Amino acid sequence: MTIHTDAMKIDELAYTLNNISQDDKKPITAYTADEVVDEAKYVLDLFINPSQGHINHDALIGEEGPDQQKWASKQVRQLRSFIKKYA
Repeated sequence: MTIHTDAMKIDELAYTLNNISQDDKKPITAYTADEVVDEAKYVLDLFINPSQGHINHDALIGEEGPDQQKWASKQVRQLRSFIKKYA
């Protein structure tokens, strides 16, 4: 499935999906498109919502250094594009 392949191209979404699939003891491809999109929205929220208190937000606002800020900005762009494409 294309959605699963595309999801795995986004570092933080792939990391999260791998963790969830290990916990659930099922392959990532077993998740529906809606479940993958919901997870992408959650991961995006970790970056952009300061109330989450997540290190990804710190990276996005530059508190983890310029390299991490560049990485976080790329993740946000990729996540937004992914959600727009599949939601």
